[in-house]
Amino acid sequence: VDSEYIDNFLDTQWLSKAHKLVGLSLTASPKWPTKNWPLEYYAHLLDELALKDIQTVIVGSRADMPSFDMLARNLKKAKPINACGKTTINQLACLIKRCNVYISPDSAPLHVAAAMSVHFVYLFGPTDPLRHLPLAKDYVVIKKDLACSPCYKSRCRHNRCMESIAAQEVMEAI
Repeated sequence: VDSEYIDNFLDTQWLSKAHKLVGLSLTASPKWPTKNWPLEYYAHLLDELALKDIQTVIVGSRADMPSFDMLARNLKKAKPINACGKTTINQLACLIKRCNVYISPDSAPLHVAAAMSVHFVYLFGPTDPLRHLPLAKDYVVIKKDLACSPCYKSRCRHNRCMESIAAQEVMEAI
């Protein structure tokens, strides 16, 4: 039933099973804004993926809609599918399973991707991948070794650890 819901949802977005699909989480958690990769970096990445005819889907809760809206305003080419607030946890798992690659900061949906055996790119900043990386085979961790990281702080004045991850690095990881 949940996989049928996702098939129907993606059909309404004109996405066939032959399309390459990259899934993304824009945010980690309202309590951890320091884990979030800058929206303008996501915009650059999504536009690059669109140039390669790769469709993207953004997942999240209803609380992520403002982030999705800000991202959408910064896009030049990409037209991501908005799945924010449109799935249950089981439907989310079915949606992530349809992705060729999943990209996320340290967040719950990334653990879903690992459980579904989907290739993923894990963006780490204030937390330690050795402590939080789920068991998986096909993944890339992108983390900058800075003197202040991992700090486990939910607030930061500069957030260099996440801002130092370039969109081109993520593109290469994909």
